[in-house]
Amino acid sequence: MKHTSSLRRKSKIALAIYMILFITVIGTVVFHVVEHPIRKQLQQNLDVRTQLLASQIEDKLNNSLTTLNSIVSVGAANLTPQQQADTLYSLFINLEGVVVSGGLWPKPYSVDEDIPYQSLFYNRARDGLIEQIYSWDNAENGGYDNQDWYRSVMNQASGVFTWSPVYIDPFTHVQMITASSAYYVDGDFAGVATVDLSLEGLIDYVREHAENYDLGVILKDGFGATITHYDFNIVDDIYISHREFGDFNWEVDVVNSKHLVSDQVMQLVSQVEIGLIPILLCCILLVYYMLNQYLIKPIVSIAENVRDSEATGTIDIDYGSNDEIRFLIDSFNQKTAFLDEERKKAEVSTEAKSAFLATLSHEIRTPMNGVLGTAQILLKSDLNAEQRKMMRTLYESGDHMMTLLNEILDFSKIEQGKLELDKGVFPLENIIGSVNSVYHTLCTEKGLEFKVHSEVPIDRWYMADKARVRQILFNLLNNAVKFTSRGLIEVHFKELHVGENHFLSIRVRDTGVGIAKDAQDKVFTPFEQAESTTTRRFGGTGLGLAIVKQIVELMDGSITLNSELGIGSSFEVVIKVELATATTPQLSNDYTNNLSGLRALIVEDNRTNAIILEALLKGKGFEVFIAENGERALERLSTDTYDLILMDNHMPIMDGVEATRHIRQLGSRNAEVLILGCTADVFEETKQRMISAGVDHIIAKPVKDKELEDALYFYVDKLRQYQPTSIDDFEDELEALVIDLSISLDNEEFEQALQAVEGIEPMLEAENIQGQKLLKSIQTQLKESKVPSKDELDNLVVQLLT
Repeated sequence: MKHTSSLRRKSKIALAIYMILFITVIGTVVFHVVEHPIRKQLQQNLDVRTQLLASQIEDKLNNSLTTLNSIVSVGAANLTPQQQADTLYSLFINLEGVVVSGGLWPKPYSVDEDIPYQSLFYNRARDGLIEQIYSWDNAENGGYDNQDWYRSVMNQASGVFTWSPVYIDPFTHVQMITASSAYYVDGDFAGVATVDLSLEGLIDYVREHAENYDLGVILKDGFGATITHYDFNIVDDIYISHREFGDFNWEVDVVNSKHLVSDQVMQLVSQVEIGLIPILLCCILLVYYMLNQYLIKPIVSIAENVRDSEATGTIDIDYGSNDEIRFLIDSFNQKTAFLDEERKKAEVSTEAKSAFLATLSHEIRTPMNGVLGTAQILLKSDLNAEQRKMMRTLYESGDHMMTLLNEILDFSKIEQGKLELDKGVFPLENIIGSVNSVYHTLCTEKGLEFKVHSEVPIDRWYMADKARVRQILFNLLNNAVKFTSRGLIEVHFKELHVGENHFLSIRVRDTGVGIAKDAQDKVFTPFEQAESTTTRRFGGTGLGLAIVKQIVELMDGSITLNSELGIGSSFEVVIKVELATATTPQLSNDYTNNLSGLRALIVEDNRTNAIILEALLKGKGFEVFIAENGERALERLSTDTYDLILMDNHMPIMDGVEATRHIRQLGSRNAEVLILGCTADVFEETKQRMISAGVDHIIAKPVKDKELEDALYFYVDKLRQYQPTSIDDFEDELEALVIDLSISLDNEEFEQALQAVEGIEPMLEAENIQGQKLLKSIQTQLKESKVPSKDELDNLVVQLLT
């Protein structure tokens, strides 16, 4: 919007009159008279502000000494270790302020003659959880009595405190400082009490104080190390207020970050001149009148209007001048409308964040489907030994990447409390077979002996989450293979019964590197491994065992670890299961030979994925067709019939869920076709949406040939529901449908006749153009309640039998 600068021009005129009179009459004189005392006063004000800031910091730190005195009193009191522990726990659970941890560090062997170190050290986490830390009790780390914070007060008089240098906590990455004091029992040195102070809140206070008062601050500890600084810039002629404070000998330097003292002097001198010089009074009144008339009043009206408006309200005042105020009002209203729109977008964006992990999984799985699918297809081709080895390496590397992705997604579900079990019936022998198939080869390649022992009946079936049971077992075995270079790996299955409850015990034992006692709890902690070099040496995310522990607990079970360095490890998992009856479908022996001639429709927008699925299905004998989205799939289904549909989820125009819902509502035989969902979105919500829409089974991308084979095997009856088992069956079925058609036409029951024609339609080959045209003609006549001629019906039967 075009606007004139009348407001700026009016301001310049008023200020020019004022400044000319001020400078020419008494400006220079007044400046020299009042400059020195004002400068001194401003420096004193800054010194007072520095002293106040130092006092506040000192008070916050010294307040923690009350807590330290309380801990010293606990140590000096005639209490048992358990009473001391209970008292300290009660102290820390009710503690507020900067103290985040602390406790008692008894003199070595003073608590137990056989155990050198038995500290009572407690840490208060951000969520308020109090936990006792034992890591300092490990004598192999050198002992806490050799630490500077211990030795600095050892044998010092009671009530003497020492402060450590500021340090960065290795876990929270927060600056900390430790206060120490010795405690005595019956006059004898008994140990050291400590409190650890988080400087995070203190630093925030310093920054807030500096920001509120336009200060530049730098805070240093007694060793000269900088704790924090905010807007601390030194320029020529700047006044620095310095102060040392506290028993810890900290230093603080403060400057005015916005203006030099000389700038402030000039400002104050100007104000003094206004009050002292009557000659300028008329000019001041004139300036005030002009500012009030042309600037202050409009701005006040705007402020009142904004204050009284709603959160997203606009300025609505009667202002006729076309100047900066008008520009400000219009700009404000435009920005308000823009911000309101951005707020709505932000709300939508917030909702979209919840789908981020699903998108991440989908975007990684989609290209990996092409990589792993191509590798599977090539592994079935005629490769030489070297090519096969390289292709196997490619496949295993991609599969390992998917394992890492699944671990991260599982851990994310665990953190959100969304990890759920999908119970189903399965035979234990199926899992044992998978274990033998995968790990016998891996162990043989590493020169390891692999054994599987089972005390469970061979025909035992369970009701449980098979995928999670397999995940538990494979994670344990992956660790065993990874950390074992010689000897054997052994898996033992056993059934346990406690009352009416049934449990499956799985023990995985190896002769690998073993795990030290003090590191055994770490292996179940996310992103932790027994040693800091483990990830670098052996790989992995550090999530595998953490996920195993969470899954086991979700299955009302437990996991235990027994291990010795250099000897090996033994993990035992006990999970709750239900006994079940076998539900394996009875399939013919020539199952794999009966897929030739079956028609499959791949609904997939990604060309690479479609090519991979097409190759997998053609390798099994299917005649394969491809649709780019759900809408194209429905168009094909309106003219052709299929025995199998592989349905993607995320597609343009029409997604897999909507397409499946439409297919199940079709009036033809295609409504009952076998639909396998193939999606890279593996989240439970997506699976449930697809299942609810009518998908029979979900196969996660990257599609593995074995999983596809298993699904086809399980749903073979539905897969072959429209395929006659023999020529005689075909002719018998055709004869029955033709008879139904003839009877319906004789009785002029056109709806029944149309149903009979729809039953005949799948028996007519798609390549039979003449027969297809004839069939369409008969269907059209029946829909119009017309009886087809006898020649047309006879010709249709001939086309079917040809």
